[in-house]
Amino acid sequence: MRCPGRKPGVVGCIAIGLGVFILLTLILPAGFWWFALGVGLIVFGAAACTRCR
Repeated sequence: MRCPGRKPGVVGCIAIGLGVFILLTLILPAGFWWFALGVGLIVFGAAACTRCR
C-alpha cells in the first residue's frame, strides 16, 4: 500500500517510461519515430512561441 500524500518516485517513473519506450521501439517501425519526432518538435515550437509572448 502507498502512503497517503506521498508522490511517486522519480526514478520509478523514469524506469517505467524507459521500459515502455524500449517495448515500443521493438514493435513500431522506424518511420513512425521520425513522424513522432517531427510532431514533437512542432508541438514544442508552438508551446515555446506561446510562452514567449
